[in-house]
Amino acid sequence: MSPGTRRHRVRGPRRRALAAVAAAAAATLHMGATPAVAAPPLPGEIVHTETVRMSDRSAINVSFTEWPIRALQSLDFVFEPTGGIEGRTGWVTTVSPTGDRRGLKGIVLQRRGDSVVLPRHPRARQVWGLDVVSLPEEGTWRFEFAVRGPGGTSTGVLPIRAIEPPGPPLTLSWTIALAPWAPVALLLAHGWRRGRRRHGAEATWSG
Repeated sequence: MSPGTRRHRVRGPRRRALAAVAAAAAATLHMGATPAVAAPPLPGEIVHTETVRMSDRSAINVSFTEWPIRALQSLDFVFEPTGGIEGRTGWVTTVSPTGDRRGLKGIVLQRRGDSVVLPRHPRARQVWGLDVVSLPEEGTWRFEFAVRGPGGTSTGVLPIRAIEPPGPPLTLSWTIALAPWAPVALLLAHGWRRGRRRHGAEATWSG
């Protein structure tokens, strides 16, 4: 084996080792420049956000997974106050178009009087949220917020318009649903009338 060949075999592994060390150093620097923990995503697909100005000049971003909102349509609400939710407690009172201050019905949530205590969203624990709820009435709703934090309690109001429910009108839906039962109802009514006539005839004959 010639001396030149031996030098090539010694230099090759060293070169590869130096390249590996350089690559590892570059990867370490890149990792140092990247945040250690990325913010978790918000639940569902946020399609619209409204900003509520609070009495202390802070704000709450209210986001929706459906927009525009239709009555009886299920969606997620997400509530993000300025500065995050840590060390804060939030409430929302949902006032229906007819004035019912406990407008969201059938939801198992902690309440304080008429207000719902805002929970962490089950799929995004860094924000408050209501998971798969609906506004049962068409019209303009009022979401009345109160947030208590180290600096005191602030309040704000967001009007939300719920348009007509998805699908055909409710009356038409009931008509379509009950149409197959119409012949049955007619047969029952006819049988009931025949039974009354027979009962009347028997009473007359026996008298």
